[in-house]
Formats: sequence, C-alpha cells, structure tokens
Amino acid sequence: MLKIINKDLKKGFIELVVENEDDLWIIHTILERGDVVLAKTSREIKLGEKSTRVSMDIALRVEKIEYESFTDRVRIHGIVVEAPEEYGVKGKHHTIAISPGSKLTIWKSRWLEHQLDRLNRSSLVERKIVATILDYDEACISLITEQGVKVIYEIHSHIPGKRDPEGFTTFLNKYLEEVALKTIELTRQHGVKIVIVASPGDLASRIVDLIKNSVDKLIRDYVSTGGCIGLNELMRRDTVKKALFELSIVNAYEILDEFKQYLVKEPCLIAYGIDDVEYAVKNNAVKKLVVSTDLLRNSDDSLRTRVNEILEEAYRRRAEITIVPRDTDVNKEINGFGGIIAILRYPLKRLIE
Repeated sequence: MLKIINKDLKKGFIELVVENEDDLWIIHTILERGDVVLAKTSREIKLGEKSTRVSMDIALRVEKIEYESFTDRVRIHGIVVEAPEEYGVKGKHHTIAISPGSKLTIWKSRWLEHQLDRLNRSSLVERKIVATILDYDEACISLITEQGVKVIYEIHSHIPGKRDPEGFTTFLNKYLEEVALKTIELTRQHGVKIVIVASPGDLASRIVDLIKNSVDKLIRDYVSTGGCIGLNELMRRDTVKKALFELSIVNAYEILDEFKQYLVKEPCLIAYGIDDVEYAVKNNAVKKLVVSTDLLRNSDDSLRTRVNEILEEAYRRRAEITIVPRDTDVNKEINGFGGIIAILRYPLKRLIE
C-alpha cells in the first residue's frame, strides 16, 4: 500500500513511499508530463579522467513515464531541475527508476481531485487476491491486482481414464496436492489475504480442505469449466466483485458488461468516445465512467489534458470513475470504443440523435 508521509497541496507536493508493485501502477496513472519528481538515484559522473556512479537526490521535470504491467519499476525520464551543484547535471536529461521501497516527492501545478482520491484509496486498501480455477483436466492459478490479471501457473492433470480406478485416484490426489501447494506458494509470495477457489464440481472443495489452514480467507465458488477459460467467467461473477470491490480491473469488467447490454437494448443510456462522453459529463448525465490507461499516457499533450479535464469534471459530479490497466482484455475492448465509455443516468437528446 502507498504510504503518504507528507503532503502540502498549497505548495503542490505529496511525499510518498512505494511499498509494492501495485503502488507502481498508481504512480504510473497519476504522473503527467510537466510534473516534478524528486527521488534518490545514481548517475555516472566524470571525475578527472575517470567516471564513477554517484548516488544523489535529483529532481526532474517529467517528460516521459515508462511502465509495464507486473514489473517492479517505473522509469521516469525528464530534465534535471535540482541536483547537487558540484556534479553539474542541472539541465541535463536523466532517468529515475522507482521500485518498491523508493521514496519520492511529486510536485504538480494542480492536483486533480480524482488523482488525490486514487492516492488516498490506494493508501488504505491492499487490493490483491489469488484465484485458483480447476477441473479434472487443468488448473489455472492467477494473481488479481490493480494492474490486472496475471496467470502464474497452468497445471495439467494427466489423469488416466476411470477404467483404471487405482491410477485415477493416485494421479488425481497428486494433481490436487500440486494445485494446493502452488496456491499457497503464491499467496505467501505476494502476501495475499484472500483466495478464491472455483470448479465445475467438487474439486474446489477438496482444494479448500487442503489449504484452509494456510490461507487467511477462502471463498468457494462454481464455474462451468476449469482452467484459464473459467477464469474469464469468474471475473464476471459477484464473488470477485464482493471480495475486492475496489479493484479497477474487476469493476471495469462489470461496467463493460453493463455497457454492452445497454448497447443492444437501450443505446440512449450509454456514451463512448471522447466527444460524446465529454458532452454527457458536462450535462451531468454520467453515472459510471471507464477510461483506458492508453488515453492517459497518450503522447498528445492536448488529448491527455482533455481526458484529465473530463475525469475531473466527472469526479466533481460524483460519477464513478474506473481507470483500466494496460495489457488486459478489458482495456482492448474499451479502446475499441474510443478508449472511454460511460453509463448514463438519463438519456441525452444529442446522443439519441
């Protein structure tokens, strides 16, 4: 969870400590070109005829932010605005790498309310679960976080036919034990408190029995098929939504499903694309809004500014805002609708026309 250790919005800065990979995703979504970031870093410095890497505090004006889902760092590129005078690096390009354990200070000319809300919520809630989906053929064990859904293990059972009862039982028990061990291993590795186990039959109950003494909270559910196909089904179930309702990826799946239903039955109650969503927001008609990270990271400054203004206005008008992580299926679908979609409180004449 992000730790906010100092904040002065009148001076425009917030000082943070990054504690895990999820925090990097939050940092990535709130940083913008033109912000100033101060952090400890290192730089190659020429001293006489030799060069050496020196550790120092550097503040730079952000030009570019690089981040890939499920990596352990955000790379911030920019121009140095503050640094120890003796090294002569002010005005030069530099890259700061932020990873778990990093302390950084972010200055903005204006902190938007939806950005502050995201920071505050991320500092209070750790959003992370493990989902194990299995049937007699295969198991899919995944990690669900703010960044999205990542499949960690795919296990194939190799169980022989039931004509060989002894062999069937032996292989089944071995398969279930492996699934249980990998599930426990993943929860411990990432400090996960909640595990969801789902299957078409009673296999999930058997996994629950095997891991119940090693997991803080267990949720048992049913899916029509196991493996990673069943994972997509689970993502749309109330089980996941109730377990971690704060997760952006889960919320986005739910709103996208609702959006598609309206698209077929009541298209007057949805908006998509920047122009129509902006119009709906200004008319206080937006109830739920989902935006792709790609729009917030677009290289077009005017487009990014416009998107942030839409989000800020929507936040002030109490719309529910969800930002979708990159490299997820739901993000690809949102991009197919112009990168931004909305569920409306009431139909708008312009959108109906």
